[in-house]
Amino acid sequence: MTSSSQLGLVLVTTATETEARAIVKSLIESRLTACVTLTPIQSIYRWQGAVHSDSEYQLSIKTDLALFDQIAAQIEHQHSYDLPEIIAVPIVESTESYGQWVREQVGERASRD
Repeated sequence: MTSSSQLGLVLVTTATETEARAIVKSLIESRLTACVTLTPIQSIYRWQGAVHSDSEYQLSIKTDLALFDQIAAQIEHQHSYDLPEIIAVPIVESTESYGQWVREQVGERASRD
């Protein structure tokens, strides 16, 4: 295993699979992520004084966290929610080969910024 403190997951929820796929496509094409896992979920939350329960799609975006601000800006530009969930979780460890692959996929982008 190798330490990978710069690598992380950016978690985002969307209202529809179509919206999720559009965000994923733009992030992959922009080289802001190496890979995104798309999962249907059920969210229960408080919003504007009421409790809601909705089906959503969660994106687990594997990236270099140095790109977080750019990722967040791109998602906010495309997202339908007034306040989208965009949070980062650092990857504490990964296999050396996986960490290297993620860095290679976003490396060109990260090195320009």
